[in-house]
Amino acid sequence: MRFILVCPRTVLFPGLSPQGFLPRGALDLDALAAHCFFAEREVMERCSHFKQIIPYLLLTRGDRALAYQRRGDHTEQRLGGLWSLGFGGHIEPLDRTEAGVATLGLVNAAALRELAEETGLAVAPDNLVAAGLINSDREDVSSVHLGVVYRVDLGALPGDDAAIAATVTAQAEPHQVRWLPIAGLAAQIGPGRGPDGGTFEDWSRIVVEGLFGR
Repeated sequence: MRFILVCPRTVLFPGLSPQGFLPRGALDLDALAAHCFFAEREVMERCSHFKQIIPYLLLTRGDRALAYQRRGDHTEQRLGGLWSLGFGGHIEPLDRTEAGVATLGLVNAAALRELAEETGLAVAPDNLVAAGLINSDREDVSSVHLGVVYRVDLGALPGDDAAIAATVTAQAEPHQVRWLPIAGLAAQIGPGRGPDGGTFEDWSRIVVEGLFGR
């Protein structure tokens, strides 16, 4: 049984629920923290009255972004085989014990943990830059999640692009990874227009449109 951080939809959005990419000031997650709680993931995946809070980290280096293709047997079957620009995952009770919680806050500390677990990379907290939020009811998987988007500059990491890609590929999550020019992302987010004729998940489309334009 796995527990993850959720927040009531009516607390996040008391009125109409805005869709797509939201500016980072659209929600004050620190102020909403008192309304968030840990609940069983299996139950929350079937309940759209709550949103699961997901750090979603966009990794960049110069004019390039790191994309990866999820494995076909990904634990979230609805995302299996799709390409993504965001690394991250659920916030769990163990994140409350992270060393940075007191200074960074729960969501930021969880984002750094997810970065290390999902990519094998570690960056200074200052490299974690809040960029916005994702709220979309377009698909089943996104309707029960709220993405907290971060841009992470990997420019200070040692090694070249190939070395960083090799480190990320060695993790359990990605089937393959690819550096992509940021300027060309908008042309790749349609169905079948991603690397090797693949398709990017809906959240990646939202991030590209929200941060880099159509």
